[in-house]
Amino acid sequence: MISRSLLLLTIACMVSIATAAPDSSGVIAEFQRLQRTYGGHLGVMAKNLRTGETLRYNAEERFPTASLIKYPVMAAYFKAVADGRVDPNQRVTLTNEDRKPGSGVLQGLDAGATISLRDAVRLMIILSDNTGTNLVLDRIAGTHQERLASVNDFLKSIGLKNTRLLNRLYSWDTKQRTPEGIRYGIGVTTAEDMVLLSELLYRKTLVSEKASEEMLAILKDQVYNDMIPRFLPAQECRDFAVAHKTGGVQETKTDAGLVLSDKLDMAIAILVDKHPDHGEGAENGGVLLAAHVARAVWNYFTGMAGDGPGIVNTAHVDWNIIPGGKWGIWRSPAAPFPHPDRANGLMRDDGTRFPAFPHYSDSSIVVFVPDGLKPGPDGVNMIVHFHGHNNDNLGVLERYGMPQALADEKINAVLVLPQGPFRARDSFGGKMEDPGGLKRLVDDVLATLHKEEVITAEKVARMVISAHSGGYRPVAYCIDRGGMNAAISHLFLFDAFYANADYYRHWLEAGSGIMEAAYTEHLANEHSSFAATLSASAAPRFRAVPTTVGHDEVVQTFLRTWLSRLPQEFKVPLSH
Repeated sequence: MISRSLLLLTIACMVSIATAAPDSSGVIAEFQRLQRTYGGHLGVMAKNLRTGETLRYNAEERFPTASLIKYPVMAAYFKAVADGRVDPNQRVTLTNEDRKPGSGVLQGLDAGATISLRDAVRLMIILSDNTGTNLVLDRIAGTHQERLASVNDFLKSIGLKNTRLLNRLYSWDTKQRTPEGIRYGIGVTTAEDMVLLSELLYRKTLVSEKASEEMLAILKDQVYNDMIPRFLPAQECRDFAVAHKTGGVQETKTDAGLVLSDKLDMAIAILVDKHPDHGEGAENGGVLLAAHVARAVWNYFTGMAGDGPGIVNTAHVDWNIIPGGKWGIWRSPAAPFPHPDRANGLMRDDGTRFPAFPHYSDSSIVVFVPDGLKPGPDGVNMIVHFHGHNNDNLGVLERYGMPQALADEKINAVLVLPQGPFRARDSFGGKMEDPGGLKRLVDDVLATLHKEEVITAEKVARMVISAHSGGYRPVAYCIDRGGMNAAISHLFLFDAFYANADYYRHWLEAGSGIMEAAYTEHLANEHSSFAATLSASAAPRFRAVPTTVGHDEVVQTFLRTWLSRLPQEFKVPLSH
């Protein structure tokens, strides 16, 4: 008999050595076309389980799961049953506490109603019942941390490298301040991980043969079928079933599982994030993107043709509650991109090309609003940060701990993270280099925060403009022609003083602002040369300090210190 570890290794090897056919570039181009048509950021992996052939598109990139995390949670539950730690026949009595933070069928029942744990699992999957999910999680282990560890240790043991349960559903008091907790919400995964999970289920080695058969039956009863199954030609197949789990919150839409038919058996995972359509229902743009991608994958593996129609909707800000405040994301015509100067993308001198899509088509703005924000009579304080090369605004949110720093230092300001060149080696500031570009961005942020009832007046009081690495250039143009210099009191440069020294010098000499700069050795000459050119009145307001930390660690190393040095006007007022 083949051991479980040997079987897992065999499957992992099959995943690694299976290669896409030479003409897979056509379907990859179709994925990109669909992204351009419907919006959002896409991750896909699919595997033909009969031939081993795979398709991969951002397959190793981490995405929020939304309710898709309930699929691996179900697997962890069946592992707990197999180990004798959980009795599936246990009757669970619903309490008022159970009903408080959830949603779904069970939340509507009266306290005192009972349900078997086995039925709670079914509701967790087929109706995505959040209350049912919490009932299941709460019985996997004794404490919250033990429950997370039980699920995540199991997922790691079966080979899922990047999939983690991060919190109980609708449980704000247990939400973690970790980078993952801030960025991804209740769960994080990759398309690659979800395909591996589904392949284990298909091979009936996920926990055990019996458990796999039970899980497969539950997933086939999925009620929400607007993504993977939507455009698949079930009527043209003798046998057809989709065993899958969906997820969706505002900007995120996810679906993963198995398509089983006489024409094709495949494991597939489709993950969509940063999607501007926050509307509900089958015509949501992210839902349509996933549905069309699933059909494109089917067509590729089977040689068939066909698709379906769809319409992209626009919508509102997607808010995410986190410890210390909340962050939101929306799209704006005042964002740095798109911009005419990058309509054809960028060809660098070294021959590297960054096409307009996806590198210059993302018009998103992310904001963090700390708890206790209190605009004054002159308006709200604001910190605008421009990211560096090969990054994006959600990458900043995840990696550098900026919301956590504002919350800990009790900074009375909104953090604004505009999207610059998306994961490109480019410092171009887009609309921030146009006259009045910063003012239009700030006006849009103020109008949006007013609409969302975060502030009552569309006024800005004081501003910090901040940059990491290649973000130096939009900052330079903001202080040269952005139209907001009367409000800008501080500049924060995190290893970011590469060029445009004249703009920075003029800003210091013309006003009373303070420029904080931390630099690694490769920028020592730029900082010392700049300091030597400053007048006696400006020199004390240029505070430059060398550091030996890595280039990507400068933000975390210095942000809290610089925030703590901001004047009292930037601090959360004491309550009376």
